[in-house]
Amino acid sequence: MLDRLFGFKVHQYLQALGLLIVAVGLPLNKVVMSIGTIWLASNLVLDARFSTYWSRWKESRLFWLVTALLLMHLIGLLYTENFSYAFHDINGKLPLFVIPVSIIAFPISRKSLHAVIGAFLVALLITSLINWSMQTNAADFRSLSLFGSHIRYTVLVAIGISCCVQLTFYYKKLIFIAAPLALWFIYYVYVSQVFAGYLALLIVIFSLIFHFIFQWKSRLLKYSLISVLLLSIGVIGYQGFRYLKTTPSVNFETLPSLTINGNPYRHDSTHQWYENGHHVLSMISEKELRPAWNRNSTYPYHGINDNGHKIKHTLFRYMASKGLNKDSAGFSKMTDQDIRNVEKGFTNIRQLSGSPLARMENFKNEYQQYTVDGNPNGNSFLQRLEHLRIGWKIAKDHWLIGVGTGDVQDSFDDYYERFNTQLSQKNWNRTHNQLLTFWITFGLSGLFIFSWLWLWLIAKSIQYSEFLALSFSLIALGTFVSEDTIETQQGVTFIAFFLAIVRLLFQYNENQRKSP
Repeated sequence: MLDRLFGFKVHQYLQALGLLIVAVGLPLNKVVMSIGTIWLASNLVLDARFSTYWSRWKESRLFWLVTALLLMHLIGLLYTENFSYAFHDINGKLPLFVIPVSIIAFPISRKSLHAVIGAFLVALLITSLINWSMQTNAADFRSLSLFGSHIRYTVLVAIGISCCVQLTFYYKKLIFIAAPLALWFIYYVYVSQVFAGYLALLIVIFSLIFHFIFQWKSRLLKYSLISVLLLSIGVIGYQGFRYLKTTPSVNFETLPSLTINGNPYRHDSTHQWYENGHHVLSMISEKELRPAWNRNSTYPYHGINDNGHKIKHTLFRYMASKGLNKDSAGFSKMTDQDIRNVEKGFTNIRQLSGSPLARMENFKNEYQQYTVDGNPNGNSFLQRLEHLRIGWKIAKDHWLIGVGTGDVQDSFDDYYERFNTQLSQKNWNRTHNQLLTFWITFGLSGLFIFSWLWLWLIAKSIQYSEFLALSFSLIALGTFVSEDTIETQQGVTFIAFFLAIVRLLFQYNENQRKSP
C-alpha cells in the first residue's frame, strides 16, 4: 500500500527496520523488542499482499513447524484449568510465531540482513561495556548483567561471536573489526562465570571447526576428523562428570584437637562441605579467629558482607579454599587483599580468576553437599536438580497429552507438596528444561514437534554448510537443557529472531543453488 503511495519500495525498508529494532532490543530492553515485533506484524498488514504471503508460507517447513507449536498451545486450552495463566503464556509466546512468520512472508535482502546483524553486535557491544563498567561486585557474576537475565545475556554474547565470524565470511576486510570484537565477547563470557555461556562458547568453537571440515572434499579425512571431534566432546563430558563425582574425604579421627595456642578446634563431621578439596567446617577456632578478624576489618565478624551473606561463613569457605586452618595461625597467612575479598563476598580463591574452573568448583561443592543431606535450598544448581526430579514425575504421570497450556506451575506446586520436597516453597519453580516442559505441557506430541524443529534445523544447517545456523541451533538446544528459554520475553525473542535469520540464510542458499 505504501509502495504505491510513495512510489518506491517502502515496505522493504520497513521490514528490515522492524527486524533491526528487534536486534537492538534483544540485549537492551523488553519494550524495544516488543516494538520491533509489532512493527513486523504491522508492516505485513499494511503491505497486504496476502496471496503472496500464503504462497511463501505453504512452501516453508519452518512456517508449518512454528504454526504447529502455536496450535499445540491452543489445543492445550481444551483440557487446562488455569485459563488466566494459559492466555498469559500464549501471549508471551507470540514472538515465536510472529517474527519468523513475518520474515518468511516478506524476506529481506542479504545486505539488509548483514545490517541487522551489525546492529545487533553494536547493541551487544554497548550493553556489555556498560555491564562491565557498572559492575558492582566481582564475586557475584549476576552483577555483570543489567539488561536482563545474566544467563540469557551471556548466551547472547556467545552467539555474538558467531555473528562476528559470519560477517567475515562475506566481508573479509571486516576481520580487523570483527576479530577484536569477538575477542572481547570471548573475554566477557570467560569472566561471567555463567555455565550456559561456557557451553555456548564451546558450541561456537566446535561449530566453526565442523563448518570448515564440511568444506573438505575427502570423505575419509572429513569423517575421521568429525569422529575425533565427537570423541573429544565425549572425553570432555566424561572428565567433567568424573570431576563432579570425585569426593574428597577427611579422617576426622586424625585431626588435632587443639590449636598451637592450646585452644580447642571444632570439627563438624556432619557436613561434607569442601572448597578446593579442603573441608570447610573443621579446624575451626572461633575464639582465635573472631578477634583476629575484628582487628583487621571494619566489617564485624558476626556481620554480613557486600553480598548479604554472613562474614564468618564466607571466611570459613575462603580460608578453606586456601588450605588454611580457621585459627589465628591460619588467619596470619591471609593478606590484606584476602580480607578485602571476603568483605566483597568471595568464597573461593579461584573466584578471583573469574574462570570456568571457579564455577566447576562451585558446582562440585554444591553437588557433594546435596548428595549428603538432600537439601537443595540456597544453591541454584541443586534446586534445578530438584526441579528436574519433580518435572520427571509429572511427565511420567501425564506422558500422553500433558497437563495443558495453563496448568504447568499448578502441577509443580501440587507435586512438590505431594512428594514432601525439602525445597522451600519460594523455590517451587518449573523444571528449567524446555524439552521436559513441552512434554509436561503437551505430552509426547508436543515433545516430538518441538524436537523435530531443532533436528530439522541442524540437518539443514549441515546440508547448506551454514555456520551461524548450526551454531544457533546447537546453542538453543544447549540452553533448553538448563533453561525454560522460551518462557521469558528475552528468551523467546532470541529464539524467534534467530529462527528468522536462519530461514533467510537457508533461502539465500536455495536461491544461489537454483541460479545458473
